[in-house]
Amino acid sequence: MQTLEITKDIHWVGVLNATLRAFDVVFQPRFGTTYNSYLIRADKPAIIDCVHEKFAQEYLEKLRSLINLKDICYIVVNHTEMDHTGALSLLLQETPNAQILSTKTAALFLKNILHMDVKGKTVEDGECVSLGNKQLQFIHAPYWHWPDTMFTYLQEDRVLFPCDGFATHFCDERLFNDRVDDFTEDFRYYFEHVMGPFRKKILEAIEKIKGLDIRLIAPSHGPILRTDPWKYIHAYKDWSMVRKDPYKKLVLVFYASMYGNTKKMAEAVAKGAATVHTEVKLFDAASISPESVRCEMEAADGILIGSSTINGDALKPLWDIISVMFSVNVKLKKCATFGAYGWSGEATRLLEERLKGLKLTIVQPPIKVLLIPTEENLKRCSIFGYDFATSLTAAQ
Repeated sequence: MQTLEITKDIHWVGVLNATLRAFDVVFQPRFGTTYNSYLIRADKPAIIDCVHEKFAQEYLEKLRSLINLKDICYIVVNHTEMDHTGALSLLLQETPNAQILSTKTAALFLKNILHMDVKGKTVEDGECVSLGNKQLQFIHAPYWHWPDTMFTYLQEDRVLFPCDGFATHFCDERLFNDRVDDFTEDFRYYFEHVMGPFRKKILEAIEKIKGLDIRLIAPSHGPILRTDPWKYIHAYKDWSMVRKDPYKKLVLVFYASMYGNTKKMAEAVAKGAATVHTEVKLFDAASISPESVRCEMEAADGILIGSSTINGDALKPLWDIISVMFSVNVKLKKCATFGAYGWSGEATRLLEERLKGLKLTIVQPPIKVLLIPTEENLKRCSIFGYDFATSLTAAQ
């Protein structure tokens, strides 16, 4: 695919990567991704964002098919992550008259990416830059999902370029959201993996753009949102809202159980925690996607984790749950561990060590049961849950 005019004088000049199945090592797009870049053909032509280094030559050829690169006046860098700046050094060699527009943080990052002197201007939040017959407005949006990020709004055409905001790892050459296949699942997956840890910052940026007349959203990955673009903004806002009873502490209980014994303990722990004025959510870690509980982790006041012990270790679904915590604000949240075991019972200790490493606060020793819990064991588990829930209000 060559180029596409997405609206008058605004051209998609990005690239398709349909075969990609691992993005940034940890993300697994089902249908590849796109690296979206845009050319605005104005009195002072501008490029919005760039592409991955491996596609640099293809990218430059697309640009040359539309414009003499020496005529480019501005290159807007909304975000400096290398999937958007990888081809930038080659682009700069071909655009000697271009000036980079970015946030101050992005400019600092670019020094350590490009390792070359460039003409640049840092733009303030709300600042406008004229392209002659069109005007760009810049909205700072730090931590969408890096600290350098900004949005660019083309006022006359009412187009928002939010870089990774409202993006999707979803490759379809038809490009527009009203033409491609259903990408709802992939849009949510992207949000949870990339944006989910920064829900507070998402809400702050949405507050900044709520007064704009946005007719089209042109993100850096995936479909261009020309039909009902506000649907996607409202989705981000909805997914970023903390939902909990403001008058109750929220306790999450995660467990993984080989033969149902740790499950019985988890149910008793949850029952005990619920007797204090709390909201308790019980999750079988083997039956949920770890990414799906990021919002609950962010909102939780306390987290309890229970695992059987297998070959001297905790069960993998619990490690998967904990692996998500590094990208969630869980520092100093209270936690404790529990679990049934056969002969060694290392799981609770290993889980504790990892939770301490993530800066959570262990508030009580683990409770362990050898093989099948008795009624007395389950009463102890209930007390364990009660004590934990009580600790959440003890300092108030």
